[in-house]
Amino acid sequence: MLKQANGTCEGCGHAAPFLGVDGTPFLEVHHVRPLAQMGSDRVENAAALCPNCHRRCHLAADGKAFTQSLYIRVKRLKEEHFDVTP
Repeated sequence: MLKQANGTCEGCGHAAPFLGVDGTPFLEVHHVRPLAQMGSDRVENAAALCPNCHRRCHLAADGKAFTQSLYIRVKRLKEEHFDVTP
């Protein structure tokens, strides 16, 4: 998924803000449906985001709406729905 992003934030479309110590563009993995909420650890549930967009998903007033917008921007993402009733 980080390779698929090709050094570009999948949230804002800007280039990664810097290169990591290994020389690759620095982007963070964001699980669109959190692992703690039964989200999977698959590429269909993960986006490559710059640190600002990642924090936006978790902390901003529009975080939920921004996270939902990733499903439109990132074509590989698939919404995960789980029925937790017995």
